[in-house]
Amino acid sequence: MAATRVVAQDVAPFTLAALRIGIGAGILWTLVLLFHRRRMRVERRDWRLYFLLAAFYFTAFPLAMAFGFQVTEASRGALLMATSPIWSVALGRFTGRESLIGRQIAGVVVSVIGIGLVFGETALSPAETDGEAASTLAAVGGALLLVFAAACVAVYGVASQPAFARYSALNVSAWTMLIGIAMLAPLAIAEVAMGNTGGFSAQNSLLMVFLGSLGLAQLMFVFSLTRLTPTQVVVYVNFNPLGATALGAALLEESLTGTFAVGAVAVIAGAVLVNWPKQTP
Repeated sequence: MAATRVVAQDVAPFTLAALRIGIGAGILWTLVLLFHRRRMRVERRDWRLYFLLAAFYFTAFPLAMAFGFQVTEASRGALLMATSPIWSVALGRFTGRESLIGRQIAGVVVSVIGIGLVFGETALSPAETDGEAASTLAAVGGALLLVFAAACVAVYGVASQPAFARYSALNVSAWTMLIGIAMLAPLAIAEVAMGNTGGFSAQNSLLMVFLGSLGLAQLMFVFSLTRLTPTQVVVYVNFNPLGATALGAALLEESLTGTFAVGAVAVIAGAVLVNWPKQTP
Protein backbone atom coordinates (compact mmCIF):
# COMPACT_ATOMS: atom_id res chain seq x y z
CA MET A 1 0.00 0.00 0.00
CA ALA A 2 2.87 2.34 0.72
CA ALA A 3 4.39 1.44 -2.65
CA THR A 4 1.07 2.17 -4.37
CA ARG A 5 0.86 5.51 -2.57
CA VAL A 6 4.37 6.48 -3.74
CA VAL A 7 3.82 5.56 -7.40
CA ALA A 8 0.31 7.06 -7.48
CA GLN A 9 1.77 10.52 -6.82
CA ASP A 10 3.58 10.53 -10.19
CA VAL A 11 2.05 7.91 -12.49
CA ALA A 12 -1.39 8.49 -14.02
CA PRO A 13 -4.03 6.17 -12.48
CA PHE A 14 -5.14 4.26 -15.61
CA THR A 15 -1.53 3.70 -16.61
CA LEU A 16 -0.63 2.60 -13.09
CA ALA A 17 -3.48 0.10 -12.93
CA ALA A 18 -2.83 -1.28 -16.41
CA LEU A 19 0.90 -1.74 -15.89
CA ARG A 20 0.42 -3.29 -12.46
CA ILE A 21 -2.11 -5.85 -13.71
CA GLY A 22 -0.22 -6.33 -16.99
CA ILE A 23 3.01 -7.32 -15.26
CA GLY A 24 1.10 -9.69 -13.00
CA ALA A 25 -0.71 -11.24 -15.97
CA GLY A 26 2.61 -11.73 -17.76
CA ILE A 27 3.99 -13.63 -14.79
CA LEU A 28 0.94 -15.88 -14.44
CA TRP A 29 0.72 -16.67 -18.15
CA THR A 30 4.39 -17.58 -18.17
CA LEU A 31 3.55 -20.17 -15.50
CA VAL A 32 0.59 -21.31 -17.59
CA LEU A 33 2.73 -21.84 -20.70
CA LEU A 34 5.35 -23.71 -18.72
CA PHE A 35 3.23 -25.93 -16.50
CA HIS A 36 -0.52 -25.58 -17.01
CA ARG A 37 -1.44 -25.31 -20.70
CA ARG A 38 -3.72 -28.35 -20.74
CA ARG A 39 -5.91 -27.14 -17.88
CA MET A 40 -6.93 -23.71 -19.16
CA ARG A 41 -10.22 -24.63 -20.84
CA VAL A 42 -13.28 -22.75 -19.55
CA GLU A 43 -16.90 -23.74 -20.15
CA ARG A 44 -18.96 -21.18 -22.07
CA ARG A 45 -21.39 -20.81 -19.17
CA ASP A 46 -18.56 -19.66 -16.85
CA TRP A 47 -17.19 -16.79 -18.95
CA ARG A 48 -19.79 -14.42 -17.54
CA LEU A 49 -18.53 -15.18 -14.03
CA TYR A 50 -14.93 -14.70 -15.16
CA PHE A 51 -15.78 -11.28 -16.63
CA LEU A 52 -17.56 -10.32 -13.40
CA LEU A 53 -14.54 -11.30 -11.30
CA ALA A 54 -12.19 -9.43 -13.64
CA ALA A 55 -14.38 -6.31 -13.62
CA PHE A 56 -14.36 -6.10 -9.83
CA TYR A 57 -10.90 -7.34 -8.87
CA PHE A 58 -8.65 -6.58 -11.84
CA THR A 59 -10.31 -3.41 -13.12
CA ALA A 60 -12.32 -1.59 -10.46
CA PHE A 61 -10.03 -2.60 -7.59
CA PRO A 62 -6.69 -1.33 -9.02
CA LEU A 63 -8.34 1.83 -10.37
CA ALA A 64 -9.93 2.60 -7.00
CA MET A 65 -6.55 2.03 -5.35
CA ALA A 66 -4.73 4.24 -7.88
CA PHE A 67 -7.18 7.14 -7.60
CA GLY A 68 -7.75 6.74 -3.86
CA PHE A 69 -4.09 6.77 -2.90
CA GLN A 70 -3.51 10.00 -4.81
CA VAL A 71 -5.18 11.87 -1.94
CA THR A 72 -4.95 9.36 0.89
CA GLU A 73 -1.93 8.52 3.04
CA ALA A 74 -0.74 4.93 3.18
CA SER A 75 -1.71 4.59 6.84
CA ARG A 76 -5.26 5.88 6.38
CA GLY A 77 -5.65 3.84 3.20
CA ALA A 78 -4.53 0.70 5.00
CA LEU A 79 -7.16 1.29 7.69
CA LEU A 80 -9.87 1.68 5.07
CA MET A 81 -8.70 -1.42 3.21
CA ALA A 82 -8.85 -3.32 6.50
CA THR A 83 -12.64 -3.29 6.19
CA SER A 84 -12.40 -6.08 3.57
CA PRO A 85 -13.21 -8.85 6.08
CA ILE A 86 -16.31 -6.96 7.21
CA TRP A 87 -17.55 -6.78 3.62
CA SER A 88 -16.73 -10.46 3.20
CA VAL A 89 -18.85 -11.39 6.24
CA ALA A 90 -21.76 -9.28 4.96
CA LEU A 91 -21.60 -10.63 1.41
CA GLY A 92 -21.12 -14.20 2.58
CA ARG A 93 -24.23 -14.02 4.73
CA PHE A 94 -26.26 -12.17 2.10
CA THR A 95 -25.49 -14.72 -0.62
CA GLY A 96 -25.59 -17.70 1.71
CA ARG A 97 -22.13 -18.83 0.58
CA GLU A 98 -20.56 -18.51 4.03
CA SER A 99 -21.79 -18.97 7.58
CA LEU A 100 -19.50 -17.80 10.39
CA ILE A 101 -19.84 -18.54 14.08
CA GLY A 102 -19.63 -15.85 16.75
CA ARG A 103 -15.93 -16.45 17.45
CA GLN A 104 -15.07 -15.84 13.79
CA ILE A 105 -17.12 -12.65 13.59
CA ALA A 106 -15.40 -11.47 16.78
CA GLY A 107 -12.06 -12.24 15.12
CA VAL A 108 -12.93 -9.99 12.17
CA VAL A 109 -13.84 -7.15 14.55
CA VAL A 110 -10.64 -7.63 16.59
CA SER A 111 -8.54 -7.60 13.41
CA VAL A 112 -10.05 -4.33 12.18
CA ILE A 113 -9.65 -2.75 15.61
CA GLY A 114 -6.03 -3.90 15.56
CA ILE A 115 -5.42 -2.03 12.30
CA GLY A 116 -6.92 1.06 13.90
CA LEU A 117 -4.52 0.72 16.83
CA VAL A 118 -1.56 0.17 14.53
CA PHE A 119 -2.04 3.54 12.89
CA GLY A 120 -3.80 5.44 15.65
CA GLU A 121 -4.20 9.14 15.01
CA THR A 122 -2.09 8.97 11.86
CA ALA A 123 -4.86 7.15 10.02
CA LEU A 124 -7.46 9.65 11.20
CA SER A 125 -5.56 12.84 10.37
CA PRO A 126 -6.22 14.77 7.14
CA ALA A 127 -4.50 13.33 4.09
CA GLU A 128 -1.78 15.41 2.52
CA THR A 129 -0.82 15.86 -1.10
CA ASP A 130 2.40 17.64 -2.04
CA GLY A 131 2.72 19.00 1.47
CA GLU A 132 -0.74 20.60 1.54
CA ALA A 133 -3.86 19.23 3.15
CA ALA A 134 -6.17 17.75 0.58
CA SER A 135 -9.57 19.36 0.18
CA THR A 136 -12.42 17.86 2.16
CA LEU A 137 -14.12 16.68 -1.03
CA ALA A 138 -10.96 15.00 -2.31
CA ALA A 139 -10.33 13.37 1.08
CA VAL A 140 -13.88 12.00 1.26
CA GLY A 141 -13.73 10.84 -2.35
CA GLY A 142 -10.42 9.08 -1.79
CA ALA A 143 -11.75 7.39 1.33
CA LEU A 144 -14.86 6.16 -0.48
CA LEU A 145 -12.77 4.80 -3.32
CA LEU A 146 -10.58 2.83 -0.93
CA VAL A 147 -13.62 1.46 0.91
CA PHE A 148 -14.96 0.41 -2.48
CA ALA A 149 -11.62 -1.24 -3.24
CA ALA A 150 -11.91 -3.15 0.04
CA ALA A 151 -15.39 -4.29 -0.98
CA CYS A 152 -14.03 -5.46 -4.35
CA VAL A 153 -11.68 -7.84 -2.55
CA ALA A 154 -14.63 -9.31 -0.67
CA VAL A 155 -16.72 -9.59 -3.84
CA TYR A 156 -13.94 -11.52 -5.55
CA GLY A 157 -13.54 -13.87 -2.59
CA VAL A 158 -17.25 -14.66 -2.33
CA ALA A 159 -18.23 -14.63 -6.02
CA SER A 160 -15.28 -16.80 -7.10
CA GLN A 161 -16.33 -19.81 -5.01
CA PRO A 162 -18.37 -21.50 -7.80
CA ALA A 163 -15.39 -21.25 -10.17
CA PHE A 164 -13.11 -23.10 -7.76
CA ALA A 165 -15.46 -26.07 -7.79
CA ARG A 166 -14.59 -26.59 -11.48
CA TYR A 167 -11.23 -24.93 -12.15
CA SER A 168 -7.77 -24.57 -10.67
CA ALA A 169 -6.48 -21.47 -8.93
CA LEU A 170 -4.10 -20.73 -11.82
CA ASN A 171 -6.87 -21.08 -14.38
CA VAL A 172 -9.12 -18.59 -12.55
CA SER A 173 -6.29 -16.15 -11.78
CA ALA A 174 -4.70 -16.13 -15.22
CA TRP A 175 -7.90 -15.75 -17.21
CA THR A 176 -9.49 -13.11 -14.98
CA MET A 177 -6.26 -11.12 -14.87
CA LEU A 178 -5.98 -11.26 -18.67
CA ILE A 179 -9.57 -10.06 -19.01
CA GLY A 180 -8.79 -7.30 -16.53
CA ILE A 181 -5.84 -6.01 -18.54
CA ALA A 182 -8.02 -6.08 -21.68
CA MET A 183 -10.46 -3.79 -19.86
CA LEU A 184 -7.75 -1.47 -18.56
CA ALA A 185 -5.58 -1.20 -21.69
CA PRO A 186 -7.91 1.12 -23.70
CA LEU A 187 -8.17 3.49 -20.73
CA ALA A 188 -4.39 3.57 -20.31
CA ILE A 189 -3.85 4.12 -24.05
CA ALA A 190 -6.33 7.00 -24.07
CA GLU A 191 -4.61 8.49 -21.03
CA VAL A 192 -1.21 8.39 -22.73
CA ALA A 193 -2.68 9.76 -25.98
CA MET A 194 -3.97 12.77 -24.03
CA GLY A 195 -0.44 13.45 -22.81
CA ASN A 196 -0.99 12.31 -19.24
CA THR A 197 2.08 10.08 -19.10
CA GLY A 198 3.16 10.74 -15.51
CA GLY A 199 6.66 10.29 -14.19
CA PHE A 200 8.64 7.06 -14.35
CA SER A 201 11.63 7.71 -12.14
CA ALA A 202 14.03 4.89 -11.29
CA GLN A 203 12.29 4.45 -7.93
CA ASN A 204 8.83 4.39 -9.48
CA SER A 205 9.92 1.88 -12.11
CA LEU A 206 11.27 -0.48 -9.46
CA LEU A 207 8.16 -0.09 -7.34
CA MET A 208 6.00 -0.77 -10.40
CA VAL A 209 7.85 -4.01 -11.06
CA PHE A 210 7.40 -4.90 -7.39
CA LEU A 211 3.66 -4.22 -7.54
CA GLY A 212 3.33 -6.24 -10.72
CA SER A 213 5.27 -9.16 -9.27
CA LEU A 214 2.53 -9.48 -6.69
CA GLY A 215 0.80 -11.56 -9.35
CA LEU A 216 2.42 -14.50 -7.57
CA ALA A 217 0.89 -13.29 -4.32
CA GLN A 218 -2.45 -13.13 -6.14
CA LEU A 219 -2.04 -16.76 -7.16
CA MET A 220 -1.41 -17.74 -3.55
CA PHE A 221 -4.43 -15.67 -2.48
CA VAL A 222 -6.65 -17.48 -4.97
CA PHE A 223 -5.20 -20.87 -4.06
CA SER A 224 -6.11 -20.15 -0.45
CA LEU A 225 -9.69 -19.43 -1.53
CA THR A 226 -9.87 -22.97 -2.89
CA ARG A 227 -9.09 -24.36 0.56
CA LEU A 228 -10.69 -21.87 2.99
CA THR A 229 -13.82 -19.74 3.17
CA PRO A 230 -13.62 -16.17 1.79
CA THR A 231 -13.48 -14.45 5.19
CA GLN A 232 -10.87 -16.90 6.47
CA VAL A 233 -8.63 -15.77 3.61
CA VAL A 234 -9.54 -12.07 3.43
CA VAL A 235 -8.79 -11.54 7.13
CA TYR A 236 -5.12 -12.16 6.31
CA VAL A 237 -5.20 -9.07 4.07
CA ASN A 238 -4.92 -7.10 7.29
CA PHE A 239 -1.37 -8.34 7.70
CA ASN A 240 -0.40 -6.11 4.77
CA PRO A 241 -0.86 -2.84 6.71
CA LEU A 242 1.62 -4.03 9.32
CA GLY A 243 4.26 -3.99 6.61
CA ALA A 244 2.81 -0.78 5.20
CA THR A 245 3.59 1.02 8.46
CA ALA A 246 7.28 0.23 8.15
CA LEU A 247 7.35 1.11 4.44
CA GLY A 248 5.33 4.25 5.06
CA ALA A 249 7.80 5.37 7.68
CA ALA A 250 10.77 4.63 5.41
CA LEU A 251 9.44 5.96 2.10
CA LEU A 252 6.87 8.58 3.08
CA GLU A 253 8.20 9.79 6.45
CA GLU A 254 4.98 8.76 8.17
CA SER A 255 5.31 8.28 11.91
CA LEU A 256 4.57 5.08 13.83
CA THR A 257 2.35 5.17 16.89
CA GLY A 258 3.21 3.80 20.31
CA THR A 259 0.32 1.34 20.13
CA PHE A 260 1.73 -0.48 17.09
CA ALA A 261 2.64 -3.63 19.07
CA VAL A 262 -0.82 -3.87 20.65
CA GLY A 263 -2.47 -3.42 17.27
CA ALA A 264 -0.23 -6.03 15.65
CA VAL A 265 -1.14 -8.56 18.34
CA ALA A 266 -4.83 -7.79 17.76
CA VAL A 267 -4.49 -8.37 14.00
CA ILE A 268 -2.78 -11.71 14.61
CA ALA A 269 -5.32 -12.70 17.27
CA GLY A 270 -8.17 -11.80 14.91
CA ALA A 271 -6.78 -14.06 12.19
CA VAL A 272 -6.37 -16.89 14.70
CA LEU A 273 -9.96 -16.51 15.91
CA VAL A 274 -11.34 -16.57 12.39
CA ASN A 275 -9.27 -19.57 11.29
CA TRP A 276 -9.28 -21.65 14.49
CA PRO A 277 -10.75 -25.07 13.55
CA LYS A 278 -14.41 -25.48 14.41
CA GLN A 279 -15.12 -28.11 17.04
CA THR A 280 -16.99 -31.10 15.70
CA PRO A 281 -19.84 -32.39 17.86
